[in-house]
Amino acid sequence: MRALLRSRSGALLGALSVSTVATGVMFITVPLELRSLHAGPSQIGVTLAMFGLGTFLFEWVWGVIADRVGYQWPLIVSMVLFAGGVFLLARSSTVPFIAASYLLTSGMLVSVGPVGRSFLGTTLPPNLRATGLAVLSAEWLFGDAIGAGSGGFLLEHISTRDVLYAASVLPLISAGLLLLVFRGYKETHGRSTWTAEDVRVEQERTGPSVVRVLLVTAAIMILFQIGFAGETALLPLLVTTHLNLSAATAGTALFAAGIFGGLLLVPGGIASDRWGRGPAMVAGALISAVAFGLYAIAGVFGVVIAAAAVRAVGSSLIWPAATAWISEASPRRQHALVMGLYGEFENLGGFLGPVIGGIAWSLAGIQAAFVSYALAALLAAAVAAIGVAGLKPRLRSNAAV
Repeated sequence: MRALLRSRSGALLGALSVSTVATGVMFITVPLELRSLHAGPSQIGVTLAMFGLGTFLFEWVWGVIADRVGYQWPLIVSMVLFAGGVFLLARSSTVPFIAASYLLTSGMLVSVGPVGRSFLGTTLPPNLRATGLAVLSAEWLFGDAIGAGSGGFLLEHISTRDVLYAASVLPLISAGLLLLVFRGYKETHGRSTWTAEDVRVEQERTGPSVVRVLLVTAAIMILFQIGFAGETALLPLLVTTHLNLSAATAGTALFAAGIFGGLLLVPGGIASDRWGRGPAMVAGALISAVAFGLYAIAGVFGVVIAAAAVRAVGSSLIWPAATAWISEASPRRQHALVMGLYGEFENLGGFLGPVIGGIAWSLAGIQAAFVSYALAALLAAAVAAIGVAGLKPRLRSNAAV
């Protein structure tokens, strides 16, 4: 872990962490701005789903670009475009304009998924892969949490537009830091830190075809992300409309969910490396279902915080395991593309989560949205139990990863 944090990979994570704060600011400002415009539940659900749709449309593109030109410039250019998207979102004053701006902004920030994951997945040795990928995901969650918490506080004092104007500067800072991180960097297609033993073990690894792994992973991650994205989108509204609490309190809920998740992701990655990908995914999905059930019955803010903590345990198990599993099955020459496709599974779930939640909310109240997310998590557990166990990577020898 110390070697990871002191490496170029660790510096890259630090540079990107600044931009993730801007994402957290959007997560709290956009739902509350839609409420102030008197949008209905279905309108809110569809508009918030534009975040998932934007990432779905663009993530694979960033993967293709990274496979062709390397990791450096796609990350730097996307951060500049991300800043422009947040600025455009600040200028939005109608529901359709907000939806379009949210879609474009998410399409720019999503480059971090395929490019960052591919960089780590091809550079780290096999026994640190899930842990390193967990650190990347933890950094996103910490940044999102800080952004949501600070954004909720600022909204009590200044306008949504001013909050977003300030947030638009953060991706530009990340772009500048990335220029420093990649100074003197030469594209080597990763694995520069691998030992001879790491290479030997990886060469002896066999397993299911990438297509089979993609299909199983697609089902798991779409179902998982339906609830994860739905929680991010609707939790501020559960706090403000159902519990009748303030925007600052809603920001605190998102802050807690992000901090819990960030703290637990690295232990979750370590658990996946030691105990196996399949068991971690099944356990994570079942625990997530329990958390959504708690959200559905929450009548006081303390239960919301408890649900966020339980939900963080679930995501810390399933997310690193699934990411490492697909990374291990990916061919090197198309590694960033495959990681981009993996991100598309998350993005599709991210699009469906707010839509499903908005429909359930309009039919039976906002608690029904979280019941639907619990059902999706149970289905994810079933798919992981059936699919992953039969498709585990194997070694031709007894060498351990």
